Amino acid sequence: MRQRRLPHSRRALRWSAVLSIALGVTLCSALSGAMASPARPLVSSPDWNFFLNGSEHPSYIPSQTVITPANAPGLVQNWDDFPTTVFFSSPTVYDGSVYIGSDQGWFYQLDESTGAVLHKRFVGSQPKLSCPARGFVPTATVTGAPVTHEPTVYVAGPDGYLYALRASNLTLEWKSVIAIPSTTTSNYFDWSSPTIAKDTIYVGVSSNCDHPLVRAGVIAYNQANGKQIAEFYTVPKGDIGGSVWSSVAAIYNGDVFATTGNGPEGSPTSQRLGYSESILKLAPRTLKLLGRFQVPAAQVTYDGDFGASPVIVGDDVGACNKNGIFYMLSQATMKVVWEERLGSGCISSPVVDGSRLFLGGESTTIAGVSYGGSMQERDAATGALVWETGLAGAVLGSPAMDGGGVISVPIYNGSTQVPSMYLIDAASGAILDELPTGMADFAQGVFAESQLFTANAKGVQAWRPKS
Repeated sequence: MRQRRLPHSRRALRWSAVLSIALGVTLCSALSGAMASPARPLVSSPDWNFFLNGSEHPSYIPSQTVITPANAPGLVQNWDDFPTTVFFSSPTVYDGSVYIGSDQGWFYQLDESTGAVLHKRFVGSQPKLSCPARGFVPTATVTGAPVTHEPTVYVAGPDGYLYALRASNLTLEWKSVIAIPSTTTSNYFDWSSPTIAKDTIYVGVSSNCDHPLVRAGVIAYNQANGKQIAEFYTVPKGDIGGSVWSSVAAIYNGDVFATTGNGPEGSPTSQRLGYSESILKLAPRTLKLLGRFQVPAAQVTYDGDFGASPVIVGDDVGACNKNGIFYMLSQATMKVVWEERLGSGCISSPVVDGSRLFLGGESTTIAGVSYGGSMQERDAATGALVWETGLAGAVLGSPAMDGGGVISVPIYNGSTQVPSMYLIDAASGAILDELPTGMADFAQGVFAESQLFTANAKGVQAWRPKS
């Protein structure tokens, strides 16, 4: 792969709602400006217990330093589970266990060291109706319950419920309705991973594969008992669209941010309804609208929307649109600080490492050479490009980075001839290794407890440096 490093200089598709691959699995979308205040401290836990590793979505774990650019080329598989099972959910790692849901509708607790199944629970799956059959896509969050402080797993199920399960054995604490899917058509589906901040859970509401679209939005729940606190609709009553495919970002003691999808299929861009194709700023708990950015009409693509989850960067918030442009906004004004095109499309969330952003995109051209996707480093304050590396396939899942300076980059593809997980040196953009993890890496490869955990169309894997 060709890679080049550039000086600091500024330069100015919706991914199909249904992406078919050779396995016959179809996946639908769906984890700064000059900083006026210091960046918030990053989590130093050895666990990766939130989707995108926190409510602000940094996708970075500074405490994990065992895997480095020096030993990344020699990673070996510690264990490999469910080689014939498809996983779109990302692994969640907490206190010696890995929690993950399969496309078949089972939710698992695995031993972090051996991969042995400790507990499992069948939640359900949606049958093939107007959309293909589908099980889990959202990633679980594991954290202490507000009252009991007992470790609890929070996950959105394919059956339309939000679950709170005991982390020790996956028994039920409570469940609450998000949106119950129809038995005759594929309408509602939970793509959004739950986000927790200040004892409140936020979940996006979306359609399954746009056939049909639904009236979408964001729902807030009481973390202690699952009671619905508030809801925000992205289109007016009686209309459909504005799906929240992504996960909500939440500042622990502050505002909530959500990215939204498109309006009804075939609507002219001048007739986009409600808060479609937008980054929304909402009040915590009440979900009152505080601000909004909508993609300018000149940059709207047919069937385009935000599939990527928003990310908090100091006093800014950013997200990538399927038109291929990453938008960085001021949280205070919700106006553009900078914007840069990453490629033909983009649905992944970036890694945030203080002043640096590491972003994945779809097909692009670098120095006259065409690539299926790319990774880039950009300055968070200005968007200036530092390096970019061409990759064989599109980055549809989100990259992750450890404190050793290694970035895991999932590649979603339908061919074993294309690498499905790259390891990249954060300092230079150099490709360190290509892991043979299998096809369809939509899940984020996460670093925790001195290992790298991956999930894809060929199961769940754990990787470690050679002894």
